[in-house]
Amino acid sequence: MSDRLDNKVAVRIKASLLAVVAAGLMSPAPTLAADEAGKPVCLDVNRIDHTQVLNSSQILFYMYGKKVWLNTLSYPCTTLTRQEGFAWESSVTRYCDNLEIIRVIRTGQVCQLGAFTPYEKPAKPS
Repeated sequence: MSDRLDNKVAVRIKASLLAVVAAGLMSPAPTLAADEAGKPVCLDVNRIDHTQVLNSSQILFYMYGKKVWLNTLSYPCTTLTRQEGFAWESSVTRYCDNLEIIRVIRTGQVCQLGAFTPYEKPAKPS
């Protein structure tokens, strides 16, 4: 009888472990913004013409060749304003979604870049 009880307990433990593993596999993982091919978006530093701060959460990256990318920061960068600049402190040649940080020049606040998405200027009302 003891062996049968041990087997039932072992089966329940295995079933519980499988349920935990399955739940972990089904839970959503953090996602990176991706281009049409499903790859994270990375901008080549040498291709960036200039940037424009829109607000404490969004920066436009103007590329040579007219492409514009909107970066929505991972969290608001409270001291980042249109009048103040920011700097990168990195030796990498590409800036990728959700990986790079910037530093506000005036205050030294460190902020993380978020997702890059293609940007098109809103059409002017006619």
